[in-house]
Amino acid sequence: CELNEHFEKCPKMKVSCELKCGATMCREDMEQHLYHHCGMVQDTCNLGCGVELTRDELRIHEKDTCVQRIIRCEHCFAYIRFWNNPKHLTECPRVRVPCELCSVEIYREDIAEHIEKYCPEEMIECPFV
Repeated sequence: CELNEHFEKCPKMKVSCELKCGATMCREDMEQHLYHHCGMVQDTCNLGCGVELTRDELRIHEKDTCVQRIIRCEHCFAYIRFWNNPKHLTECPRVRVPCELCSVEIYREDIAEHIEKYCPEEMIECPFV
């Protein structure tokens, strides 16, 4: 009977994770495992979106699906939040947009110079009138 009581509390006894992640450890290491390693512990997204998932799910969420994750603009290579991408694309200087006068596609940042110097549809004042 004493031996059974000892086994139920023995710190060196091998036990399975109480959250059933599949890990085994000494009973004395369970707290450390749950606090630092167990993928089944519920946690909140580190990027600030507020979602609560298991640590294993959060790794995927933060990398691939969180709206707060940082992505790189494919046009100007700026780092932006995923949720801000649609707005960024309406302002990004390296997105090609049509000239409002001749419809040629030019980088947004070059439109003013194009209209001023190169656009064939821009009206210019005749110096002889």
